[in-house]
Amino acid sequence: MKTEQMKRIKLFGFFILLLAATQSCMVSSLNPLYTNMDRIHLDELDGVWEGNEKDLYIIKTIVDSSDHKANIKIDMRSSFGSDEIDHAEIRKRIKAIEKKLGVKVEFPEMKTHYEITMITEKDTSVFDGRLANLGGHYFMDLIPNDKHVEDKISGSFIAGMLVTTHGFFKIDIKKDELVVNTIENDDFEELIENKRVRIEYVERDNELIITAKTEDIQKFLIKFADSKMFNDPDEALILKRIK
Repeated sequence: MKTEQMKRIKLFGFFILLLAATQSCMVSSLNPLYTNMDRIHLDELDGVWEGNEKDLYIIKTIVDSSDHKANIKIDMRSSFGSDEIDHAEIRKRIKAIEKKLGVKVEFPEMKTHYEITMITEKDTSVFDGRLANLGGHYFMDLIPNDKHVEDKISGSFIAGMLVTTHGFFKIDIKKDELVVNTIENDDFEELIENKRVRIEYVERDNELIITAKTEDIQKFLIKFADSKMFNDPDEALILKRIK
């Protein structure tokens, strides 16, 4: 085997080991926890938040891209004097037009999501988040931001082998504080061992991945939303607004 090929194989093997060593201990899912029926958006999540270890979380609302939204952006650009259109400003402008004309303005529904940038001492990571209201509880679905992942592993052989999984987090909003809880592997394994839950999943090394459909994931989350697993103050990530 050629020396260059051997170098590539060794590099690929090291990359796999590195990923395994840094795997999160939280349970993830192949399918999202939300549908278009239960997706919601809260503007008050936007801002800069500080975590327990002084990590920073920058949450920004992004208008989901589509052809008709792109056209709206072009048509309204001159009115706002900027290429960046804030969905809140668009709603404000529409309400002003409605009030002036005394009629209801028909406007295509605009789906929004969050871009969440996590800045730690060691690295910066970017995620896309979508919020859902499940049984009166807020759950955030997170996936890695495509462009961020592409920039990180551009040119790597591993790029074509990555499968996006969804992380989900219960969020309690207390004015300028966010309390975030997720499912740890140990908690999930305990539920399975005690036969308190029956949901499709697979185990890969030390990682548990739920393979159930969105409907079943939602039932699971609603059932345990009030349990200690999602309400443990000792395990929660507390984010405090600083901007």
